[in-house]
Amino acid sequence: MYHSVSDNGLRDGLTVDTQQLEQHFHYLWSNNYKSVLLSDLLACHEQKKPLPEKAVLITFDDGFRNNYELAYPLAKKYQLKLNFFLVPAFIKQGAYREKPCLSAAELQKMDPAVVEFGLHSFDHQGYDHMQPAEIEYDLDNCIEAFHEMGVPVQPCLAYPYGAWPRKVLQQSRFFEILEESGIRLAFRIGNRINRFPIHNRFLLERIDVRGDESFHTFKLSLSFGKKRTGWLAPLFRALPE
Repeated sequence: MYHSVSDNGLRDGLTVDTQQLEQHFHYLWSNNYKSVLLSDLLACHEQKKPLPEKAVLITFDDGFRNNYELAYPLAKKYQLKLNFFLVPAFIKQGAYREKPCLSAAELQKMDPAVVEFGLHSFDHQGYDHMQPAEIEYDLDNCIEAFHEMGVPVQPCLAYPYGAWPRKVLQQSRFFEILEESGIRLAFRIGNRINRFPIHNRFLLERIDVRGDESFHTFKLSLSFGKKRTGWLAPLFRALPE
């Protein structure tokens, strides 16, 4: 799970720079990881179509323009596939966190064999603080907005802030709303590796890739999930990158 990409060396919790991203993409390519699209994951879950060995789903949240300007060319260079989780309000207002966001025209320019799009709510409100009717309204608006923009989206949702209702009754109704709205897969954060068959299709986990963490952490996360790297990290600090 990535967010923003910088070309000026900025690295923080939500931003990797181009040097880091190319290092990550080169590592995936040279170690025979096979990137997949959301539609591939859906086909695996629903139609039992096998994923390739060492399959990895590369996602970018929020729809920053730098995903198109910086990440997309690198993905094509290393023959990787990307998935962008988009927020219609950010597309319409043109920015988020004072960073430019993708326009509908830019989204339509990208090769659908390289990039697919999913939902990230209508205006990036946390679902854990919303009432059921508000969640329904949000998802309906989100789907309608992409239809009006002519941007094809997969029926997949990434929760803003990785948040969803935690109380059992609220969670049960939340999952019902997702199904009623046509959502077929949904993603939290979690920082663990998903095993198949999928246990809960509305709680798929992603590994949070941060710009302020080392390349060793990235490599360990691919194998173990970030939550399990703490005791292993000292063993790798002396190794060359």
